[in-house]
Amino acid sequence: MEWSTKPHRRDQPFGSWADDLAEAFVRLEPRRIADQPFEGAISRIDAAPIKVSLVKATRHTVLRLASHIKASTDDLCFVNLQLEGLGRTTQRGHEQIAAPGDLAIADTTEPFEIYNCRNFRLFCFAVPRRLLPKAFFDDPRLKLSATEGGRALSRTLAGYADLCLSAPVAPQLAIGAHVVDLIAHAPDMLAELPAERMNVPVLLSMMLDHIDRCSRDVELGAAALAAKFRCSERYVHRLFAQTGRSVGEHINEKRLDAATRDLLDPACRHKTIAEIAFDAGFCDISHFNRLFKRSQGLAPREFRRTMGGQGD
Repeated sequence: MEWSTKPHRRDQPFGSWADDLAEAFVRLEPRRIADQPFEGAISRIDAAPIKVSLVKATRHTVLRLASHIKASTDDLCFVNLQLEGLGRTTQRGHEQIAAPGDLAIADTTEPFEIYNCRNFRLFCFAVPRRLLPKAFFDDPRLKLSATEGGRALSRTLAGYADLCLSAPVAPQLAIGAHVVDLIAHAPDMLAELPAERMNVPVLLSMMLDHIDRCSRDVELGAAALAAKFRCSERYVHRLFAQTGRSVGEHINEKRLDAATRDLLDPACRHKTIAEIAFDAGFCDISHFNRLFKRSQGLAPREFRRTMGGQGD
């Protein structure tokens, strides 16, 4: 579902934005903080047991008032992942400043204010309160950008949100529950616990996400993952054994995907097979050729020629 507001009347600076917010989230009151034209847009998808939204708007503040709560039966918590801009969420005497990459928590059963002093973009995860630990509401400060583990979690959550908003319905059913698990363990990222003490699915998801982003790095492997996530190589191998594939197999799959895309890309026609293999992260052209033929049934040069490209 999508909502978009571009008001034209000066006496109605927010146009339908209050109603848009109520339909997409809960009843909220928008207020101006600058004399400028307002624009806002929301995209939302249901990913049981949560709802995932992308919000883009010019700077303003929104309030959840006692009158809203009195007329509501909602029992949700908003977990907002700041992508652009700077947000300040105030509730129960706590003030959360969210820079890009940070999470901010807002409990809809009590009044709050979310103040965005700049034009902003964020992902909002609307999560039933019962699914989150009580500690979230006692001290909801989740400045993920402050730690390496927090930054990795932030990137992973953003990746899942993107997938939810673009994927077919079926994958969303699993993603929603997994996002809740990731959010619930966010305090562990800030505490920088040793990897062996972290939730296994959460840590594995973060490692897989890192592989997705960094597969072209020739140094990527179990040792690099162990160093980044502060654990032993042996522990990395134990984690990946649960997937039924080794660390190297996961990395090679992503590198083969990258090489395949380049072989099909007209913009890469000037590149040799070796250049494409090395750009994808492979160090040994013979190894690349064997893996590629096993995956595609054709050698890279034959694949390129067959698919309409050109050979070396």
